[in-house]
Amino acid sequence: MQPWVYIVLLGAAALLYALRLPSRSKEDPAERRSLKETEAALELYMSDIERENTELLQLVAGIKQQSQSNRAATQEEIAILRQQIEDLKQNAAKLEARITADEQGLAQLSAAVAKASTVQAAPSAERDATPGPVPAPKPPVSSIKLRYPRLFELHEEGKSIDAIAKMAGLQRGEVQLILQLAKQEESL
Repeated sequence: MQPWVYIVLLGAAALLYALRLPSRSKEDPAERRSLKETEAALELYMSDIERENTELLQLVAGIKQQSQSNRAATQEEIAILRQQIEDLKQNAAKLEARITADEQGLAQLSAAVAKASTVQAAPSAERDATPGPVPAPKPPVSSIKLRYPRLFELHEEGKSIDAIAKMAGLQRGEVQLILQLAKQEESL
């Protein structure tokens, strides 16, 4: 029940009590004292109820204010997280563009190597017709291995991709891409 309902009920009870009492002229002093004590008790009870209502209102206002501040803090965190997501999306797009460019460069490189090997194959056929010692073909040196010697040393030592990335100061995906490109060059 609401506190004001108690006050109304208490007031109605006091009114009924006052109506049932005989007129004041017939009352004796003991009844008057009893009536004053009852009135004093009722006033004390009503002041206690008012004080409790005031405390309750202050508590509800404090809870409301705290709830609003928590909500504002949560909204700020959400905004920060959304910004971080956008930054990550942009970085991912840049990395994908970089990987695509590297793949295109690799395709061009492999085409150039294939073209060079066909050009070298034609003169070697002419050399076969002429007598003389045939030099042993040297294995092609990977241009990627020349660029990242430390990375391949670590890989040959059996280090994990994560450990290589940490030691070389590269991203894990970059290390994987470099190792894959080296494998592709070796298979050509």
